Formats: sequence, structure tokens, C-alpha cells
Amino acid sequence: MIGDADGDGVIKILDVTVIQRILADFTVPLFNEKAADADGDGLDITDVTKMRFLAEFINPYYIGEMS
Repeated sequence: MIGDADGDGVIKILDVTVIQRILADFTVPLFNEKAADADGDGLDITDVTKMRFLAEFINPYYIGEMS
């Protein structure tokens, strides 16, 4: 499943953290690089941004449109 970087069957904010740790050269057990590559062009920081949307991450500080 695209987005399920930790392979637990659910896309959530933890998958974003897993990708960030991999990009920072940390070892992460059960990492699924194919699933983590959300756009299919290689794992990079843009996948983190896309994953935040897949995980339905909502900015708690959003206050509306600027005038």
C-alpha cells in the first residue's frame, strides 16, 4: 500500500516519521521503501510532504485564508 512505510497496514503520521528517519540515515526496522516512495520517483523530502496528506495530517494552527 503506497504510504505504509512501516508496513503495519495503516497509513498514519508515524509513516511520515519513518521516512524522515530514513532520510536522516537512521536504521528503521520493517521499512518498506517501495511503499514510502509516494510519487514513484525515488525517496526524498517531497514524499514526506505527500505522506502528511495521505496520513490526513491537519495543521492545528490553521486559522483561515489570508485577506
